[in-house]
Amino acid sequence: MKNIDIKGNNLNEIISTFRKEHKIKDWELQYEILSKPSKGLFGLFGNKQAIIRFNVYTSEERVKLFLEQLLEHMEIKFDNIKIQTEQKTIYATINNSSDAGFLIGKNGNMLEQLQYLVNRVFENLPNLERVYLDTEDYRYRQEQTFIRSYIPIINKVKATGKSVTLEPMQSSDRRIIHKYVEGERTLKTLTIGDGDNKRIVIMPAGQKDTAPPKRTGFLKKNDTPKRNEPAKQTETEKPKRTGFLKKNETPKRAEPAKHDDLTPEQKAALSYKKHNRSYPDSQPSKHPRRTDK
Repeated sequence: MKNIDIKGNNLNEIISTFRKEHKIKDWELQYEILSKPSKGLFGLFGNKQAIIRFNVYTSEERVKLFLEQLLEHMEIKFDNIKIQTEQKTIYATINNSSDAGFLIGKNGNMLEQLQYLVNRVFENLPNLERVYLDTEDYRYRQEQTFIRSYIPIINKVKATGKSVTLEPMQSSDRRIIHKYVEGERTLKTLTIGDGDNKRIVIMPAGQKDTAPPKRTGFLKKNDTPKRNEPAKQTETEKPKRTGFLKKNETPKRAEPAKHDDLTPEQKAALSYKKHNRSYPDSQPSKHPRRTDK
């Protein structure tokens, strides 16, 4: 915590301006008025400005102060809150609480809700990315249970020297694997992908940090498949008739055979057809046809 003294002519304006500049919440606003403004003699001589001393907390102190006041309003008893910082991540642990079962909740739901609330309160701090909340080593026990299923895969990478890409997982689960692999001198991890598709690659420590080759045969997002281009026709090659009519093309009728090329039976059948078309009501003769001997 550090102290900052601000001067001005109006107390309310000094406090309001300071809160906006430092994004101070109501529950963490602490200040001391060192001197009040004075207009002096007849408002002309001996004018004095107001001086206010503000208490400005670090990110760790702000998180701790918020949790302390929150638990007090919830009437939850505890001894202390331990704060640890790793880069832009804060780990807050509530120690020796008589209501640890209530704090954890069923399957850790209450702890998750409190952690979500803390992160929403401090989501605009530039030097803070995330806050992890724990009590009675609940998170530690959950991490041990989670990492146990990935230990055979990690040992396989150590034995074969071949990298393995895990399935997509949320950031809290990726953090557990990153933290565990850091203890293995011969291995390292790499995060690939975007958004909900982020994956962890476990690889030997001497391997270059390169993403695996791109998969082929799959369409990208908003990509349309390309049609196969027809084979180009050479100048000497003639198009083959497929038996189908072209656009606006009429089928050609087969040419009739010439009369001289017909057999006697075909000539007789053709004569009967012509006679029947000319005389549709005629009946065949009942007398046998005379034939020449």
